[in-house]
Amino acid sequence: YKDMPNALFPNLARNELVLQVSPKESMYIKTIVKEPGLSTKLAMSELDLSYKTRYHNVNIPDAYATLILDVLNGDHSNFVRSDELDEAWRIFTPLLHQIEQEHIVPKPYEYGSRGPEGAYQFVEDRVGYKRTELEYHWEAPK
Repeated sequence: YKDMPNALFPNLARNELVLQVSPKESMYIKTIVKEPGLSTKLAMSELDLSYKTRYHNVNIPDAYATLILDVLNGDHSNFVRSDELDEAWRIFTPLLHQIEQEHIVPKPYEYGSRGPEGAYQFVEDRVGYKRTELEYHWEAPK
């Protein structure tokens, strides 16, 4: 989501759509809401669809089990075609050679975090997206 040029509250965080793939499949929208009651304090909240909570009576197989079942059923929709694979190698081979020749070391970051130090600035410099600094902690459903 982009900043509004004439926002009523210019220092507020933007809404954020989060898609979490595997192993804890979920989808939620982080959004600014007014805290309940008479105060005018705003807080970050979410509209949450966590598969484990929503579909608690359904056995949801893990990703590999689903892929193996697709193979057994002859379903190729989740696999790349050979021409797509060739194109991917055409695009990435020069990049991989550059990484190898220049001894570029990946920047480590903590599992589950939003990436390495400097990632926010990297994105802001290239596409103009400035991440919110509003504190927010999503808790996975139990």
